[in-house]
Amino acid sequence: MLSKLSKNEKIARLKLVRTESIGPSKFWELMDAYGNAEVAIGKLSKVLKNPNINVCDDDTIDKEISNMRSIGARFVFFEDDLYPPLLRNIPDPPPVLSFVGNKERVLSFFQRNMISVVGARNASIHAIKFCEILCKNLGTSNVVIVSGLARGVDTSAHINSLETGTIAIIASGINIIYPQENAKLYSDIVKNNGIFSEMPFNTAPQPQLFPRRNRIIAGISNGTAVIEAAEQSGSLITAKMAIDYNRDVFAVPGLPLDPRSVGCNKLIKEGAVLIQSADDILDNLESKKVIPNQLFDDKYPSLARVPDKDIERTRKKILDSLSFIPITIDELISCIKVSPQEVLTILLELELANKIVRLHGQRVCLAVES
Repeated sequence: MLSKLSKNEKIARLKLVRTESIGPSKFWELMDAYGNAEVAIGKLSKVLKNPNINVCDDDTIDKEISNMRSIGARFVFFEDDLYPPLLRNIPDPPPVLSFVGNKERVLSFFQRNMISVVGARNASIHAIKFCEILCKNLGTSNVVIVSGLARGVDTSAHINSLETGTIAIIASGINIIYPQENAKLYSDIVKNNGIFSEMPFNTAPQPQLFPRRNRIIAGISNGTAVIEAAEQSGSLITAKMAIDYNRDVFAVPGLPLDPRSVGCNKLIKEGAVLIQSADDILDNLESKKVIPNQLFDDKYPSLARVPDKDIERTRKKILDSLSFIPITIDELISCIKVSPQEVLTILLELELANKIVRLHGQRVCLAVES
């Protein structure tokens, strides 16, 4: 069982994830280093004293909390029962999600298989009809349908699984309906199903946010089914993420001359399961074992227990040992003879303060001052 969070820790986590320079990856590095968000914020504010790191302020968080309450939405943290279990196992999972909908029914969804259904926004009539039949048949077989509330295939997937169970993952703030033509569908999903978002309240949809949304669509489900996808489409990105997460991928074959079929045909050539009916998915569904995220193992070390004077000494050693020529982190650890955990944590601090740059291949060097 994952431990429950205190109110103060929830507020601290919200402040961290809403801090501009800290995405999911940096958030989990901070958690790994300090054990909890309250300590991490203390370190960022007190130890670094750097103007480049502006931790999100209390007023901003209070306003978002108030806005969430005004529409009946709630925050869902990693430890909460309402956090999708399979999503905990992807790399850099969302530290906190926003949710609006029927909590009790969505909790029941986590006891069932879930399949993400994605595809072209400008889907053909045949694709929409196939999606309708597929989702209805999967639903009657106790499968929950997940999609992204976009036009085309996504819209059909949600409409045809409202009665049997559907979850929408959106790229905007939980209160922003996009496209606006799906306002009624949004409302219908909220009544008896659920909508999740990783973005702050009032965030408008932006191109760079859709890949983040797609990783959640891929990570929340046992598998992803693709119905029409161009070669460079978001649906294909979602499928490739599902492959990375060791989830099943299903694809509907199409005519080679139709550009909307290029992505699906390519997936099938690369090993995706060809689907002609819901039975092809049901026959291949495998139960995915949910493993608690090891980031919350209380046994990992924390620099919060290291005296500040020792941290300062190690920080100076690191900066003195680095230059503008990259070296590997292993070389740095060997040179200064300090524990890897201390070095990794201080490198994270220095990176957030724009003092150093981490590069591919676990290499690091001093940052060029602007």
